[in-house]
Amino acid sequence: MARSDEEKTGPGGGPFDWDGFQNSFFGGNGWKEALHGNPGGPIPWVDRYVKGILADAVPGPSDNGRTAQPTAESRQSSLACNVFETHRALIVRIRLSADMEPRQLRLAAMPHELRLAGLPGGEEKTVRLAVPVRVDGAKAVYKQNVIEVTLPREEAVVAKEIPIRFMEGG
Repeated sequence: MARSDEEKTGPGGGPFDWDGFQNSFFGGNGWKEALHGNPGGPIPWVDRYVKGILADAVPGPSDNGRTAQPTAESRQSSLACNVFETHRALIVRIRLSADMEPRQLRLAAMPHELRLAGLPGGEEKTVRLAVPVRVDGAKAVYKQNVIEVTLPREEAVVAKEIPIRFMEGG
């Protein structure tokens, strides 16, 4: 398919290298590889994108090639923790490392935070909650190195108008 003159110009007004763009974006076989699949392996730009995202999200070796030694603070925060909101509850999932003894752990819930105590070295982990919860209905389940805590959301307090009673003579 022939390209119009407008499609042939690049951002600077000069000719645009469409073949180079396709090769860098879709790989050596251009768009056909993306359209018909890539039996030889991953599409290069997707592979680079995924590796870049993972490199940003997962801590790895430091710039000098040595693995950084975790401090007490980073060990404490190294517990993977995810908080999910539903319309009725907050669900907090805490992944424990294999060397932790789950029966030594203690949970405490407050309206705006959840505390996990009994971690190695006497450490504690505090999870701040985005919305207030009711602590009386909280439940926790441990399975396969994950503690899942379900905390019912506190119902929104509706403002109520208070009538003013006026007394005569004052």
